[in-house]
Amino acid sequence: MQEEATTTYFLPAERLGQDAINRIAKEIAVSPAALSLALVPLAVTILNDTRQIVYANMRFVRMVGAKAQEEILGKRLGEALGCAHSVELPGGCGTTRFCLYCGAAKAIVKGLEGESATQECSIDRLTPAPLEALNLQVWTAPMQQGQHQLVLSSALDIAHEKALRNFERLFFHDILNAVSGIKGIHDLIALELPENQVQDLDLLRRAINDIQDIVETQKDFLTVEAREYQHVRTRLDTLELLHYLAAYCQSFNHEPKRVLCVDPEAPSIDVSSDARIIQRIMVNMVKNALEASGPGESVTLGCEGDEAGDVAFWVHNPAVMPEETRMRLFQRGFTTKGVGRGFGAYGMRLFARECLDGDVDFSSRPGEGTRFFLRLPG
Repeated sequence: MQEEATTTYFLPAERLGQDAINRIAKEIAVSPAALSLALVPLAVTILNDTRQIVYANMRFVRMVGAKAQEEILGKRLGEALGCAHSVELPGGCGTTRFCLYCGAAKAIVKGLEGESATQECSIDRLTPAPLEALNLQVWTAPMQQGQHQLVLSSALDIAHEKALRNFERLFFHDILNAVSGIKGIHDLIALELPENQVQDLDLLRRAINDIQDIVETQKDFLTVEAREYQHVRTRLDTLELLHYLAAYCQSFNHEPKRVLCVDPEAPSIDVSSDARIIQRIMVNMVKNALEASGPGESVTLGCEGDEAGDVAFWVHNPAVMPEETRMRLFQRGFTTKGVGRGFGAYGMRLFARECLDGDVDFSSRPGEGTRFFLRLPG
């Protein structure tokens, strides 16, 4: 049985006639909005209340493979982009069962309801190629042109970004599996070695653990920056954590040694937070303090609480940072450690704010040295 032109499983199928579309398009073409949107380095369209295109800038025209705006006026977004589902029903884009789950359709609905929205949209295109797909980030916002209620829409191709994220996940999965395999081989060899050679093998185990920590830290950093990190809250004791960190970080305290200790006045406070992220931040603070300290100088770990129940962990060393470093320390990519570094302080603050609802800050003054703080809400 043939579907009628008004059949829909989601949005209304009805459309404006081409003459009405052209009249709205001419009004927009002479408006200041058209001049501005023509300069925007994104693919931009304006849709009417029946979701038909009444304006498209040249970036969008080129994206869909058209030669001029006139070729796509009156089409809906999916139809202009060549969505394979847009031809499944006579009503076109927005009327199929698939459209119920389309990010672009959802964003357009929000725009028609008077709200701004952002959605990801995956489109399988009708092309001579066996499979051609688009991954788009679609933004929509309501707009008014004369008596017409319209939706401003822009689209950004994020296929490269999506592919990169998938590659990162695969890379981290494979390399951590490989590290686990090396650990297993290490443990088997350790069972067969004479006692006087086990110490040398422990150096190998320490190097393996360092590699694992570096990889997991970078994995966490990218996950948090993409806002994909899954929070895990546990109960922890501040003093126990400080002593654990001091013992753990001794492996970074290479010759000539600095003195790494816990403040004897540090209190024992019960805290509910993400221990994994706290350790990530604190280990980075200690590493930086050790690198900034000279032979025999002390790096101290401590904590303090206040009446509101907030807790601040801190790491102190006697060095003072130069003014430029103090001003730029939390900028993404800023580093004093050479090319390829520079996520440390930025990463600490990112972890604290995104995962712990806390913050990272510091003070660095002559006569007082440098103290980094991780502040956590009570």
